[in-house]
Amino acid sequence: MILKQIKTASVIALALGLVTVPAQAASSLAINGTLNKLTGGTTFDAWKFKILGTGTFTVDVAAYEASQSNVSTPDYFTNDINGDGELTWLDADTYFYQDTGSVKTANAIFRCDDVENNCGGTTGASNYFNGYTPGTNPLTRTTHLLTETSVDGSVHFRRDPWYDVVVNMPGDYLFLVADFRLDPVEAEAGINAGDSFSAPAGFTSPILDHADYRVTFSSPDMYISISGDTITLAPVPEPETWAMLLAGLGLVGWRFSNRSGGGSPTVAG
Repeated sequence: MILKQIKTASVIALALGLVTVPAQAASSLAINGTLNKLTGGTTFDAWKFKILGTGTFTVDVAAYEASQSNVSTPDYFTNDINGDGELTWLDADTYFYQDTGSVKTANAIFRCDDVENNCGGTTGASNYFNGYTPGTNPLTRTTHLLTETSVDGSVHFRRDPWYDVVVNMPGDYLFLVADFRLDPVEAEAGINAGDSFSAPAGFTSPILDHADYRVTFSSPDMYISISGDTITLAPVPEPETWAMLLAGLGLVGWRFSNRSGGGSPTVAG
C-alpha cells in the first residue's frame, strides 16, 4: 500500500512539473529565422521571452555564413548554417528589451553586436540603454572573448554575437535579431532604415535580398522551451527541493489513504 502511495505521489509530482532532471543538467534551444531586404531597409525579428526566475543563459548566434569579410583573407571559408544551399550575409545585431506588448524605445536594455567588439567588453557599460548599467539592469550581459572556439557555434568571430546573460529580474522580455545596426528608434518604427546586407568583398553574385540566422540558447540552471514565438526560461529545481516535495506528497497520500481506508497501511509484497 505504501509503495502504491509513493508511486502515486511521484506521478503527481511529475504532472505538476516538480520532478524532472537534476539541477546540473543543461537546457538548450535553437531558433532559426530569415530577415529580408525591403525598399526602405531591412526587417528584424522580435522573439518573446518569459523568464520565470533568476539564472544564467548563453546566446550564441550563427548568421554571417563566411569566416572572413574578404575572400582573399587567409583561411577564408564559407559555412551554410541551415543547409538550404544558399550563402547569406547577416552581420547580426542582437538586443534585449522589456516587453510591454510592443517594441518601445524606452524599454531597450542592451545591445550586443560582434563578439567583444561592439558589445562593451566583459564588464563595460557601453551599449546599455535608458540609463541601465551592468550593476543596475534587469539583465546583465557578459560577452566572450574575440575568438573562435569549439564551444562557439558562430561562423564569423567578429560578426556573430556570443555572450552570457545573467537574469537579475524575472519578467517578460523581447529578444531582437537584426542586421547592423538597429537603433531603438528604428526598432520602434519597425524597420532597420537604410540598411543593406553586405557580402564579403570579392564574393561573386552574392545573395543580398535576404539573410538567414540561427541562435542557440543554452543554460546550466534553467529549462528553455518554446511555443510559437515565445521562449520560456524556468529555473531547474535543486535536487533537495523536489526530494522534499516528493516526501511531502507521499505524506499527504499516506494520510489521505489512512483516513479513507480506516485501517493501518500495509507494505506491498
